[in-house]
Amino acid sequence: MSEELILHHYDSSPFGEKIRLALGLKNLRWRSVINSVVPPRPFLTPLTGGYRRIPVLQIGADIYCDTHLILRTIDRLRPDAPSLFANKTTEPLCWWWDKATFAPAVAIWASFVGDKLPKEFIDDRKTFAPGFELNKEASGANLSLHVQHINAHLVWLIDMLADGRPFLLGEPSALDVTAYHTLWLVKQNCGEGAATLLPDLYQPGVLLSWFERVAAFGHGTREALTQEQAFEIAKQATPVEPNYISQNIDNEWEIGDKLRIVPDDTGRVPVEGTLVAADRHEMVLRISDEKTGNINVHFPRAGFEVTRA
Repeated sequence: MSEELILHHYDSSPFGEKIRLALGLKNLRWRSVINSVVPPRPFLTPLTGGYRRIPVLQIGADIYCDTHLILRTIDRLRPDAPSLFANKTTEPLCWWWDKATFAPAVAIWASFVGDKLPKEFIDDRKTFAPGFELNKEASGANLSLHVQHINAHLVWLIDMLADGRPFLLGEPSALDVTAYHTLWLVKQNCGEGAATLLPDLYQPGVLLSWFERVAAFGHGTREALTQEQAFEIAKQATPVEPNYISQNIDNEWEIGDKLRIVPDDTGRVPVEGTLVAADRHEMVLRISDEKTGNINVHFPRAGFEVTRA
């Protein structure tokens, strides 16, 4: 079985940038499948069982959803130094940053570019994330509050870097690419217009120096792959037996149960399938149909709701 890394993403996605930088940090070779910013995604959706967030990582007939799990998977399959999770505090710190800063970063971004966004994008995101306001006028009206939220957390990054360490936990890790990606969303799209709002991110100092070091990770070696080619790879492959999973599910579910998994925040489209593996970190559903054959779809436990189908 090929363990070729195939990333389904689009270039302007900040969560896509998080994963691209992780691939760069490990200097990996990977296949890039560009998908549309808004659905439909006719070749990707059958592989995910309906899960609609992006990016997703494909390895043969195994599909990994959510960037927290994608980072863990890259580290497991490519243990090349540096490790993304050498420090046990890394993953909860990544969770903190995503939950605390992504929404205000999107609001700052929308206050600059909201009037330039295509109507189809705005309409789609209203369904995808009902609490996110992408209207420039509405976002701009609360801009000072969003800036307060971001700056309050930037102070903690600055404090972490104050002792001269080059990266947030000393050595480069998943926390660096996670903290970077929301700030990248602002700097990439708002440019110098946000300099007075987030001065520590623009003025010379430990934060800007750190930001530039993370940007220098690059994206590894990226090779193009079409959506059709990626679909065919999955169709022709056989899902891997997830022997790395301890099957520690505390009698919550039984292997073979029909389950429904859905994100607990945005993109709440359920995926239904048969449970083939689970522990306290990850759950794997088997989905099958005539078009795709058998596919294993992997989810992290954190951030997802699981019920019987």
